[in-house]
Amino acid sequence: MIGVMWRGGRALARVPALALALALALALALPRPVHAQSGDLEPSFRFLVSARDPDRGVLEPRGSGPLAGLSLPLSYLDTPDYWAHYVCAASQATCTVLDVYDPHHYTFTPQPGAAGDLQIERVSTHNGTNIYDAATWQIAVMLGSIVNHFPTSPWPDAHALVNNETRQLTSSKPGLAYRMSASQWLVQDPLVNSAQASWLRASGLPIPRGPYSAGKITWMDWRTVTGENAWAWLIGPLQAAYLHFVTGEHRPQVPFGDSAVQNAMASLPAFLARQSSIGAVYYEPSLVNPHRVSVENNLSLYAGLRILEQTLRAERATEAGLSAAAQARIAAALQSIGALINGGRTERASSRGLLSFFRAQAWQNGEFVQGGVADDPLTHSAWQASSVARAVDTNTWGIAALGTELIDRWFGFGAAFGNWQRVKSWGAYGVGQELWGVGYSDLDGNGQEPDGRYRQGILSAEWTGGAITMVRNMIHYYEHLSAADPNRGCAVAFLKSLRVDEQALYRGMRALRVDRYLGGSFPGMPPDREYLRLFNGGAYLYASKRYWIPFGWYANPLPSTCATAWAIMVADRFDPLGFGGAPN
Repeated sequence: MIGVMWRGGRALARVPALALALALALALALPRPVHAQSGDLEPSFRFLVSARDPDRGVLEPRGSGPLAGLSLPLSYLDTPDYWAHYVCAASQATCTVLDVYDPHHYTFTPQPGAAGDLQIERVSTHNGTNIYDAATWQIAVMLGSIVNHFPTSPWPDAHALVNNETRQLTSSKPGLAYRMSASQWLVQDPLVNSAQASWLRASGLPIPRGPYSAGKITWMDWRTVTGENAWAWLIGPLQAAYLHFVTGEHRPQVPFGDSAVQNAMASLPAFLARQSSIGAVYYEPSLVNPHRVSVENNLSLYAGLRILEQTLRAERATEAGLSAAAQARIAAALQSIGALINGGRTERASSRGLLSFFRAQAWQNGEFVQGGVADDPLTHSAWQASSVARAVDTNTWGIAALGTELIDRWFGFGAAFGNWQRVKSWGAYGVGQELWGVGYSDLDGNGQEPDGRYRQGILSAEWTGGAITMVRNMIHYYEHLSAADPNRGCAVAFLKSLRVDEQALYRGMRALRVDRYLGGSFPGMPPDREYLRLFNGGAYLYASKRYWIPFGWYANPLPSTCATAWAIMVADRFDPLGFGGAPN
């Protein structure tokens, strides 16, 4: 081991000597990354614009209500065999569940316990759409259409297709959409009509039964999470609108009257209402402790606010014919954005702003903490960080959202690069000394041995996409330092290492594409992967194996909308956290 000290007065990382030497040597030999071949990327795009039935894509038509006939994406595709043989291990004792009807609330829910929890997960995975997943889908569909020129048939207009999701949000209270939605309130377990249907039992069914039957339960996810809402109201629709109007139609701005802009502005009061005195925005108000904060959620919100801010400034500068009322609304929205980011007095309270929170509380010991509680009257301080787990995405998205330049200005030159070395030491997945990607936390069994060899815990396609985006942000900043900058020598060394990492991460992420995963070898992967042959080979799996993520949900090796969307964004070098896809 050797200690590496960079300018700024602190040891930012301790890098194994052999690993560093190998990285520098490889950097000199490897070419710069290029766009994926269209023929290689198009199957992934087809997955995102194809119907679940019969085409095994992610789109599902809404059958009733104001959205009847509109196709909207699901988050995952699954099969009964996946749940029965891999998750349940063909064990009736593990997965037999009893669902009980409540005549007072008309709900039909599983009894508490492991089998009930698993049924809720199955039903959510099979029927649900996370609004964050849908936001990444909006961006990827527009990239495929506008940048890659892939046909969107049977959808004649890609922008109209992605606006289906925006229309769904319009029917919600601005900024307070539930993080998960389904087409029906009473949803079906994927084991219905399978050989394991007898595992699904019912009690107390009403007479007459109506729509209630064994294997159907009422939808149970009703949380309005800040991070998902930031993507749904700000990042996804605004970036999709930019791709349509600016990249595709060559307009100087997204029109002020576009629904993406109007929805985004309407969401601002809800975010302001959740902001604490120290600047952090609360995670979700219905939790046992409503003072809980997710740093990643705040970074997503910050990125979305910056995108909206630049969208509005472009409209004010270039859009002809803006009325006085429109100008006033833009000014008010910019004032709200300024209060959220930089702090100040609002109608509700006074706050120091997001930037102050990121710098003063969220960054500790060279990295961003996963979260904590803010302004909790039961604690003795305004901020108490959580020590449960370290989160990979909080750091990768942190650097991508705030930008390497700002991180290094705040914490010393090389702080961003040093942060990435720290994350690799506890969060990276690889084979031998070859980096493949990242998982979710420091509890995944990933990271590096003292000799630089990587451990193989779990590989995440989506979070590896975020790591690639972060590495590219660092490359963009360090390669643009002037030759006269006193830090230029260090930056050159950083760049050699980062370019090797960028290509290694891209190769590793692509190993989770369905057609490649079928022939791969990952620890913990399903021994029988025949269920995957039913799906589009260009789809990307959410993760390399089934795994309980410490932050509250299961990873599954299933075709994933957000993983596939991130694969397209990465291939097209589009940074979703930067205005118009450019690095912050």
